[in-house]
Amino acid sequence: MEQSKSRTLSGRGEGISRIVTSERVWYLFLVFISLVSGFLLLYSPRPEILPVIALALIVGLTFFFYPYLGILIYIILSYMRFEEIIPALSNLHLTRLLTFALIVVWAIRTAITKSKLYLKEKGILLLYLFFLMLALSIPLSFWPTRSLNTFIEMLKILIFIILLIHLVDNQKKLKSFIWVFFIVNGFLAFNAIKDFVVLGPSAVATRIGGGTKGFLGDANDFALALNVALPFAFYLFLSEKKWVSKFFLLLSLSLFTLGIISTASRGGFVTLIFLFLYFILKSKHKLVGIFSILLILFLIFIFAPKEYWQRQMTITSYQQDESAMGRIHAWKAGVSMFADRPLLGVGVGAYEVAYGVKYGGKRGPWFAPHNTYIQIGAETGFFGILFYLALLFYIYRQSDLLTKSYGEEEYLKSISQGLTGALLAYAVGSFFLSTGYYPHLYLLLGVVTSVKILEEREQPKA
Repeated sequence: MEQSKSRTLSGRGEGISRIVTSERVWYLFLVFISLVSGFLLLYSPRPEILPVIALALIVGLTFFFYPYLGILIYIILSYMRFEEIIPALSNLHLTRLLTFALIVVWAIRTAITKSKLYLKEKGILLLYLFFLMLALSIPLSFWPTRSLNTFIEMLKILIFIILLIHLVDNQKKLKSFIWVFFIVNGFLAFNAIKDFVVLGPSAVATRIGGGTKGFLGDANDFALALNVALPFAFYLFLSEKKWVSKFFLLLSLSLFTLGIISTASRGGFVTLIFLFLYFILKSKHKLVGIFSILLILFLIFIFAPKEYWQRQMTITSYQQDESAMGRIHAWKAGVSMFADRPLLGVGVGAYEVAYGVKYGGKRGPWFAPHNTYIQIGAETGFFGILFYLALLFYIYRQSDLLTKSYGEEEYLKSISQGLTGALLAYAVGSFFLSTGYYPHLYLLLGVVTSVKILEEREQPKA
């Protein structure tokens, strides 16, 4: 009797769960909003604000049921930077608002569903320690206000990484994330290639960036971003079986490569050559790999004008290049900063101020370090650079382990191989740039942690 009763209750519960779905709740909410909005339009003294309120409620509920969409929107906003196209959006601080909304929604959903938290993953713990050093460097910074603002911007990245590893909870979502990553980088690369073709030989002197400010505005920074994206497209292209996906991956690979050339960045070109050599060394079919790379270089040779190659050749005569010598001077100044303040550095984001106030000499103020490792060491001290290098090693080690744990044609194996290649691109490219507070490294940390968590979830099934 009791068993029969429990089965009846269980059946009723299952029936209720089939009836009360998130989609139906969503539709009912839309109907409710429509009715309330119609009523308020009749009696509200300021009916013009009602659409804004309704839109905010709709967006909020959408994120509540589908918070993963917020991750995709964040990537789009970070790379496309619509506030520079529409200046009125700059005062809204869209990425900050989105980050705050997502953290609230995620906290509520986690409390309701009692989902497992991954706040103590090794990579995330290393990130906490690195952020601790950023915070400790603020009080004695050469410019505390700037250091505080830099730290606040970095907190946004930290929150995004935590959200990423919790909301990317299956391969389908990971694939969507990677495709959005390809689309935004491919779009910016296409614009750079178009400008390069239109400008002709003068494009080399113009130095085409990503069409935006921030971590993509400078030509060298944009070249690094494309170099970081390129290995993912390469390894996914090799493993993909569907011809439609294979075509778009080849298109992405071509756009990234030609986009790097369009920037005329010497550091970007050196990083690209390192990547090609890495692909050959890691390939099981080296002759095919060498032939493919030679073909790509031949196409680049046809695409790029002679002015491009003349600029690249200045790498061999850097002593006569004022820009190169300026970077070497900046590196020496960074070493001096580290020697003077080995524990906490000159303050997160304060290298340029310290250079202008004390370490620049005759070269004047506001010169960037142009080397990420010197930047982090000079600004955050010994422990700051130690934890930063530990993050690099962790991503490499974890992606290598994940690569070995999957079969040849598995999607996550291709992502793991792409992570190793992207880390190589970042490690080489950041030697010539100040990228310590750009999102690239932390994005790689988020992806490798997500893949690691996905692997742990699949182990019981296996």
